Amino acid sequence: MNWKLKLTTMLVLFIAITIANGQTSSRPETFATFWKTFKAAIAKNDKEAVADLTKLPLYMDNGEQDRAGFIKRYNQLFTRKIRRCIATAKPVKEQEGYDIFCGEVIFYFERDKDGKYKFFNFGPND
Repeated sequence: MNWKLKLTTMLVLFIAITIANGQTSSRPETFATFWKTFKAAIAKNDKEAVADLTKLPLYMDNGEQDRAGFIKRYNQLFTRKIRRCIATAKPVKEQEGYDIFCGEVIFYFERDKDGKYKFFNFGPND
């Protein structure tokens, strides 16, 4: 092999490796990015989008709700009052995730097993 062919081969390999590394090393999602998306879905009252941003199954109504069950019960959890609260709520960092407080309800957000933030749970604000 002459030196030009070797150099061209090395250059092509270098470019291919650089492109492959760039595609696989994506930045982890930030909570700020998730929160903006979640708030927008809540503001639009987009049940399907909120379901996509929720760790399912979610325990509510004395049982675990899959996607269809969550969407069916969405209005019970995300009342107009709660949606208005979420619009202005300031998330509080807690150990592995974030909490928001809306009157008598706390909403919990954490990373799922894939490293993406999700609406994880809710409970009484005591």
